[in-house]
Amino acid sequence: MDERTFKTLDFESLVSLLARHVQTPLGRKRVMALLPSSDRAHIDRELDRTTECANYLSTGGSFGLGEIVDPTDSLAELQVEGTSLDPHQVLALQRLVGAGMDVRAQFSDAELRGRYRELSSITAGLPDLRRMLASIRGKILPTGEIDDSASPTLRRIRGEINQRRARIYRSLESLMHDRAPSAIQEDIVTIRNGRFVIPVRTDSRAQVPGVMHGLSSSGQTTYIEPLATIDQNNEMVRLREEEEIEIARILLEITEAFRSNRAGIALVADALGEIDFTQAKARLSAEFTCVRPTMTDSRALLLEDARHPLLEDTLKQTGGKIVPISLEMDETHQTMVISGPNAGGKTVVVKTVGVITLMAQSGLHVPASRAVLPVFDQVLADIGDQQSIAANLSTFTAHMRNIAEMAEHVSPPALILIDEVGTGTDPDEGAALGVAIVDFFRRASATTIATTHYNPLKTWASQAEGVLNASVEFDEETLRPTYRLIVGVAGSSAGLEIARRMNLPNEIIEEANEWIDPAHIEASDYLKRLKKLVDEQEGLRAALEEERQVTADKYALLDVEFARKEADRKREFESQLAQVIREFTSESERLLKTVSDRVTAARLKKEAETRGAELRRSAGVRLRKQVEAAPLPATASVALIAEAQPPTGVEFQLDIADIHERDRVKIKTLNQEGTVESISDGEYTVLVGSLRFRAHRDDIQLMKAAAPLSKHAAALPRGVSAEVSAEVDVDQNFTPEIKVIGLRADEASDLVDKFLDEAYMAGAETVRIVHGHGTGALRRAIAELLTGHTHVERFHAAPADQGGSGATVAALKK
Repeated sequence: MDERTFKTLDFESLVSLLARHVQTPLGRKRVMALLPSSDRAHIDRELDRTTECANYLSTGGSFGLGEIVDPTDSLAELQVEGTSLDPHQVLALQRLVGAGMDVRAQFSDAELRGRYRELSSITAGLPDLRRMLASIRGKILPTGEIDDSASPTLRRIRGEINQRRARIYRSLESLMHDRAPSAIQEDIVTIRNGRFVIPVRTDSRAQVPGVMHGLSSSGQTTYIEPLATIDQNNEMVRLREEEEIEIARILLEITEAFRSNRAGIALVADALGEIDFTQAKARLSAEFTCVRPTMTDSRALLLEDARHPLLEDTLKQTGGKIVPISLEMDETHQTMVISGPNAGGKTVVVKTVGVITLMAQSGLHVPASRAVLPVFDQVLADIGDQQSIAANLSTFTAHMRNIAEMAEHVSPPALILIDEVGTGTDPDEGAALGVAIVDFFRRASATTIATTHYNPLKTWASQAEGVLNASVEFDEETLRPTYRLIVGVAGSSAGLEIARRMNLPNEIIEEANEWIDPAHIEASDYLKRLKKLVDEQEGLRAALEEERQVTADKYALLDVEFARKEADRKREFESQLAQVIREFTSESERLLKTVSDRVTAARLKKEAETRGAELRRSAGVRLRKQVEAAPLPATASVALIAEAQPPTGVEFQLDIADIHERDRVKIKTLNQEGTVESISDGEYTVLVGSLRFRAHRDDIQLMKAAAPLSKHAAALPRGVSAEVSAEVDVDQNFTPEIKVIGLRADEASDLVDKFLDEAYMAGAETVRIVHGHGTGALRRAIAELLTGHTHVERFHAAPADQGGSGATVAALKK
């Protein structure tokens, strides 16, 4: 990469764009020295730093680099033994070191170091200068004056100076008012030659004996130091000299502290310069909505929605909007020939590729939505008018000299950018040269992008292996360029159309048409037809995409409608179920009121509640089977189905059911399941594991009704009958064995209790509970549960061939 390439691609202007974001002279130095690199590891590290810094700033992070100045001169002065820095230099170094310690502390946090590895590496080697900073801070005021607290001696001297000044003032004021008031020109005390004096009228100066220290500009006032204050002024001069000596000593002491830490301060300055440089890159990335480019070892080049940053910046200032470009060159197609009308954006495309390449290899993010770039050792460009009157070079000659140098020095991996290749001479010769030049760089394995108006070069590009044709779009209806790059098709120059748009007389345009070679007209017509076909295909693709989207939306609506109907069906079923249960409950209560015997009434009420619970549970099972048998369409999205669900249909409206003792419920506020232990005055005591909770009805939800206490229905009064249909039979596939090995005692007891209910309902005669040997705690807990259990007749340890003492066999009541 040479200076001519940088100048051609406006790299200096890009650097100036970056420099707008620096905050310190240290960062500006780095920005102004910025150059692209061909070292892949260095590029990736710089890009990683830019990315990390952009992320850090986007989360509200900052570095506090304001008011930092370049310490180069001060650091150079520290190399000279015995010299002292002035107060302003001390303040500048103090701010520098303070900012460095702040940044060092920011990235001393382990979490930040892990998240921002590259930023942390910048400050990782900084020495700890906080103790030195603490010994200096506060000694010099922001104005550059030495503070009284800088040393005890300075505090004492300044105290004496203040006292001496007060005595001198009192003496002079007394003299002016009491001894010679008529001789005083003005009732003030002033200073001349570092001594306190009073203004006396010149014609009366004999009335005030003393030392004259000068006249006013008019000569009417003489400044006299009275004899009575000469000794006091002498003492004041002595004290001020002592003050200056002490100030010089303090400054030397501070300077020596800096001098002994000069190497560390230089590291701080270097780190802050790098931080400022990095944050400038990050801010440039945010300003132009840039992305981190992916650097590859292959030759593939991809840009999506790429923009030229300098052009975009100019358009922003005028309210314009840039048109992004997209292009791709794979491993097998490393040459691109771009054609199209004048002012259509061909040069902008070439410059955009060039400047984005330089940005990426300088560690900058690039203005694009996506960028994949090779690492080029060379970027060589011939763009624009190189004419030089001083060097006696025509435009064509200057172009040929540049291209000759490029051809001589090209060494892949290289990016070659040529605008209007072969222009400036006879069209036939220029076209031939254009083909030969582009083919030379193609055969040299360089990545080449060239623009042209020559049809022979367009034709060659369409036939040569590894070459892509591309064009900038031209709107035939408005006769205006759209600045959009179309890869895969050559474009016509549209020179006559543009001339007509620029109001060139029709007579000239018509005559020009007569002079055009018919073959050229045919070629232009062919390109127009080809462009039309491409536009039609693009329109067809867009129409098909739109139709596909419409079809997808239609099926989505059908899915929603199906989901709604299914939800309505569920709600209807649940409503009917609730009505049946209410009628059943109401009728049971009415009939129970006719029973006079209290014991019989209580037994019948319990039996009715049990039958109601069976009915609800069996209906829920039946509804689930219906849902599983008629699933929603596979095309129904989760979001759409969720929209169609009824708000109260999730748990089959179990909340409508009555809840009784031993029912399995969920406490909504705790999201925990437990067993109802007792009910009193509308308050439910729920056993969750070994803990008991009290809850109201609206805070619990029925999960599973308890099994009935009796297998056979009690005899109902005459005229009253109840039966459970075979369709709602609870469980036909009961397994008379349960394993609770590894569970806690309370968990095992709960599971076995429910297991016994199910076994009793299923009509099992015996069950086997496998609890293992272990410490015996589970065996004892199971034995305690079985003792006196409602459903258990007797129990004993299993035979040796069925687990022995590791299992318990229980016989159930008939």
